[in-house]
Amino acid sequence: MGVLTLITGGARSGKSSFAEELIRSAYTQVAYIATAQIFDQEMEERVRRHRQQRPDHWTTYEESCAPSSVFPLFDNTVDAVLLDCLTVLTTNLILQEQGMDWEAPDQVKLNAIEDRVMLEIENLLAACSRFSGKVFLVTNEVGLGIVPASPLSRFFRDCSGRVNQCVAARADMVYMVISGIPVKIKGEE
Repeated sequence: MGVLTLITGGARSGKSSFAEELIRSAYTQVAYIATAQIFDQEMEERVRRHRQQRPDHWTTYEESCAPSSVFPLFDNTVDAVLLDCLTVLTTNLILQEQGMDWEAPDQVKLNAIEDRVMLEIENLLAACSRFSGKVFLVTNEVGLGIVPASPLSRFFRDCSGRVNQCVAARADMVYMVISGIPVKIKGEE
């Protein structure tokens, strides 16, 4: 069993850059799991910038909804895995729900969606625990702002918060990045 590190922070806090720097300086065989899907030019630009800042020799796996399924591909050929990011994964899984009335959502459906999200998180954590190398998971801290106005935004915030709590509880180390400055909040070196 390897070491699991969670890196959290707000949007544009520098969390992805920090995760990449941790890995770049210590590992050569790196798998990068990208959860983003490109739906518009803004997301295309974000993905382009992320690709540009990663070393060319890292192997990228694009998996938007089931990153746990990628881990068997590594088979002792990878020293470290970076998944960026859990928040986008959560969004992707939430938005798989077809026909949801997000202005007046049905609580039974909301519970089923959250169960599906948490099942993938449990599958991901199980895959991480079987992996012998280091795993770095990036996520957004979404609970520090105001309570969102829309039901979809509140559900997303709440579901993301539960994902982060679950992963942080199982992580060996947790960092929070604030204005580009990483602060370790759990674990020993």
